[in-house]
Amino acid sequence: MSRRSPHAPALRVLVAGGGVAAIESALALHSLAGDRVSIELLAPGADFVEKPSSVLHPFAGTAAPRVPLDRLSTLGIARRRGALAAVDGNRHEIHTTDGGRLGYDRLIVATGGRPVDGVPGATTFSGPRSAGVVEAALRGARERVVFIVPAGCGWTLPLYELALLAARELPEDAPELRIVTPETRPLNLFGPMAADALARLLDRAGIVFEGETVAEAVIGGALLTRDGRMITADAVIALARLRGPHISGLPTDAEGFIAVDPHGRVTGVRDVFAAGDSTTGPIKQGGLATQQADAAAETIAAEAGVPVAPRPCRRVLRGVLVTGEAPLYLRRDLDRAHPEVPGGVSRTPLWSPSGKLAGHYLAGFLAAGEAFGDTLFDRPSRPVLAQPTTEGPP
Repeated sequence: MSRRSPHAPALRVLVAGGGVAAIESALALHSLAGDRVSIELLAPGADFVEKPSSVLHPFAGTAAPRVPLDRLSTLGIARRRGALAAVDGNRHEIHTTDGGRLGYDRLIVATGGRPVDGVPGATTFSGPRSAGVVEAALRGARERVVFIVPAGCGWTLPLYELALLAARELPEDAPELRIVTPETRPLNLFGPMAADALARLLDRAGIVFEGETVAEAVIGGALLTRDGRMITADAVIALARLRGPHISGLPTDAEGFIAVDPHGRVTGVRDVFAAGDSTTGPIKQGGLATQQADAAAETIAAEAGVPVAPRPCRRVLRGVLVTGEAPLYLRRDLDRAHPEVPGGVSRTPLWSPSGKLAGHYLAGFLAAGEAFGDTLFDRPSRPVLAQPTTEGPP
């Protein structure tokens, strides 16, 4: 599509959502396109919630940090309270859940996925709202607690954080802690170095790892596995699974997720983009969501007349594992090996700002409450961490 004249009216961009991908989209567009776009954020809540920090809540009672979305208004980003219900691509307008209609020149769908129970009968951890029930389940256990990664779970790291924090915070006569997961090794999506480091951490904490095991249901005080075994447990805590938003007017797969190309364009619908957990793809993680949002923002900025060459989304997975001691920083380029962004496992940050949400525009906004443009950069991993060691985690 050709670029607009710099003298043309500002391109109206509507961003639907209030999470990671939505905020990153708005910040990236503001930084890249300036007054060549007018940005409106349609979000159901008043705050952005840093959900990755919610694993601490059952143990420390610390609520996940919140950032008021009104801060975006200082950047000229308009905010409207509401939620996306349907898209009319022919009319270039959306319908909201309260019956309203909003027009757009470009639309970014960043509504996220819908958490559902991962394992029937288990206590489900899905973020801040789950803290109380998870704490109660842990405190009431006497013999064994089983932590479950459900089949099809899009992001497994929080499960390992919950288990490691439980091992550290529960009393000395605490129950046995066990992880049951379809993964062959712990957090193997980050590669063998991360799996080795985490396996040592689990072993040191006395946590039993049971890989290549699919949980089916919790029945009468025991976990039923797909291979027919019953694992007795006082408490069974499982991560949630995500389902897609099933937005009317957009093509989706059977689970309701939206297919996009490498630039974030929704397949078959003109001028509509999508980013984050609402899209197809096996890994549902905030950092990857920001990278999709950046690709969509660059494409829209180019269409608004900005002299930028849009780059396809390149997936670099960055994760911070909270262990109860020093955090573990994990990084892996999912698309190709690249000398500028090597894989790594480290006790020191591998990127800056070093928060759990590693977005090029979002990270600086969360760190200081202001927009500084593209602030994220990677740090090299130490050579000593290039190979697994036998002396405990790095």
